Amino acid sequence: MDIFNAMAEIRMAASRALAWLHKQPIRFTTDRAQAIAELCDGAEAAITAVRDLATGSALDESALAKFLDENGGLL
Repeated sequence: MDIFNAMAEIRMAASRALAWLHKQPIRFTTDRAQAIAELCDGAEAAITAVRDLATGSALDESALAKFLDENGGLL
């Protein structure tokens, strides 16, 4: 059940961010836009790794390694 709750939290957080941007469009500086893009890339890599592990698909080891490296190893 913890996995379902964690994945639901990710989905809700992304939905909140999208709602905030929709309600009040913000023009980000280049640095902030890049930081947000990197956060999105990291989240995508983590979600893909969870999906791959849950479905038994071939795990993208390089994407997972990059995510873990950027986030200090296993959390």
